[in-house]
Amino acid sequence: MAGSSLVLVSPTCTCCAQPTNLLPRDDLPGGLAVCGQTGQLYRPEAERYIPTTLPALTPTSPATSVTIDLSRAGYA
Repeated sequence: MAGSSLVLVSPTCTCCAQPTNLLPRDDLPGGLAVCGQTGQLYRPEAERYIPTTLPALTPTSPATSVTIDLSRAGYA
């Protein structure tokens, strides 16, 4: 591939007057990215990122119940 070059362009936000690079969020599903200035979430759509909201998160384990005794006797 002599003579060819590859240009990598980092996606930028649309929520700031001076667009900033989006930061990928590996802890959220769907390849979401966030604006480091405003916290606005973006999702990949075709060749670009568009603003989105936080998706509904599903629990990875069933909820558990814990009883805590807050009486003075419980601290002794």
